[in-house]
Amino acid sequence: MTRSRILLTLVSVLSLSLLVPVGAQAVPPESPLTGPAQPASAPAGEPWVVSLGDSFISGEAGRWAGNESFSTTSVDALGRGAYWDAGDSEAIERCHRSKSAAIHIGVVRSLNLACSGAITTTKVDGNGNFKPGIDFYDQGGRQGQALMLQEFASQNNVKMVALSIGGNDFRFSDIISQCVKDYLLTFSAQCKDDAKVLSYISDAAAQRVRADTAQAILNVATAMQGAGYDDGDWTLVLQMYPQPLPGSGNMRYDVLRQTRGGCGFTNADLDWAATTLLPLVNTTFRGAAQDVIAQRPSLQVAVMDSSRAFSQRQLCHDAVSRIGIGGPDSWRDKDAVDRSEWVMEINVINASDTYQQESMHPNYWGQLALRNCWRQVWNGGDVRGGVCERSGMSGLTADCEPAMTLTPTGRSGARMAGAAERAAAKVTLRCPGLSIDAGGRVVLTGRVVPAGADVKVTYQVRWDGTAWRDKATVRPTARGSYRFAVQVPRSAPLGRTYEWRVVATSGRTVLATSQVRSSLVREGRPGTAAPRGRSSGE
Repeated sequence: MTRSRILLTLVSVLSLSLLVPVGAQAVPPESPLTGPAQPASAPAGEPWVVSLGDSFISGEAGRWAGNESFSTTSVDALGRGAYWDAGDSEAIERCHRSKSAAIHIGVVRSLNLACSGAITTTKVDGNGNFKPGIDFYDQGGRQGQALMLQEFASQNNVKMVALSIGGNDFRFSDIISQCVKDYLLTFSAQCKDDAKVLSYISDAAAQRVRADTAQAILNVATAMQGAGYDDGDWTLVLQMYPQPLPGSGNMRYDVLRQTRGGCGFTNADLDWAATTLLPLVNTTFRGAAQDVIAQRPSLQVAVMDSSRAFSQRQLCHDAVSRIGIGGPDSWRDKDAVDRSEWVMEINVINASDTYQQESMHPNYWGQLALRNCWRQVWNGGDVRGGVCERSGMSGLTADCEPAMTLTPTGRSGARMAGAAERAAAKVTLRCPGLSIDAGGRVVLTGRVVPAGADVKVTYQVRWDGTAWRDKATVRPTARGSYRFAVQVPRSAPLGRTYEWRVVATSGRTVLATSQVRSSLVREGRPGTAAPRGRSSGE
């Protein structure tokens, strides 16, 4: 076959699929948004850690320890059952929850609910595969990941939830596919200048993904609340996306990059991916978390920054090699972890036992490297965030993992008051009325004790089972009284039930939460001007 025909074949395959199936359809939200009835409190028992999200935390590509040159046998670390999480099959086909998934840290019980190809909302992909999002979808025996978490956490003591989400919302696989197409077709076109690619990462697209990701994070918090947990009972940890490719200065191949190494990117696109694309995805993820913390300051949130975790171990980096060519002969060789790649090659024409969706994901060594960092994040139950990087040590640790270092950065979120503090504090909320008018207002009044100089009160609202949202904060009077005058939008749906509560805080400590009050929206009075909302401590 001539070289031109080979390229034509490669491009035709790329037009179908690369990392995850494209042409996905969102699943209509026909099911209730809430899960089972909320228990009185979080369950006791030994602790659990749970992972949610997409392929970068599900364990995608975790079967393969390096990229092969002649036979997959030389890199097959886990065998054909690598992704079986339900006996001899997958619980959800093509979720690829591998046995090497990073959440399985060994020192605490773990559950992997993530799914390769997932976005923030539940969908069915172009090949008909179900992809649960971070939501409460519940139909035909299929559930969203937030609902799965809620049901599991209501029966088990979940102390840490790990989340990776948002990359597929930016259509990451379509971007990578376009980069490889441009490389194969012309060797000079650059996907970073492609109009369609630019539309995927535009300011408008980033704002949409940020909002959708913030809602996904709120859904996780709602799931835990629905399972009986206070925000201080558990910690959410966000896993940033690792850089899978080197910059152009460390690319191992000058030409035929896709054919020789499965990394068909131009130099300009390599540098753009490292300096623009990945930082945009991670910055958007962090921004969504900041938006949630601003609304819900009591939520405990940490970040595991793994963006540099694969430094000098990326796909086609000049410090490592493929198995069998210039590197070790097998993944079992003593120095294989130091001399081979930790990222799966971009599969254009598949071997018989590999999947295109495994492309550009952390392989067996990459998963175990992240697992090492996750064990340090867990920190014996005192969960913390940090920057995950290679330690510089060669070989494997006693846990048979690459040696990694976590530089701690702590976590965000207000501290929940201890039992003695809670016993001494109380915040009340008078009933605002059984019904309110669209375009009218509701007045929230009450009292907090004790009313120290550093005490603040925040009113929160939610509707139809959604997450609580912080709306306004004031300092109470010297006697502890407070008052919020809340405008009800004219566009408020008739028949919607709003729930209100007030939270008292001292610095970053949550002292007390009031009882919940409900109001039903009824039709507004014609011609009545909506009063402007205000709040005060009077």
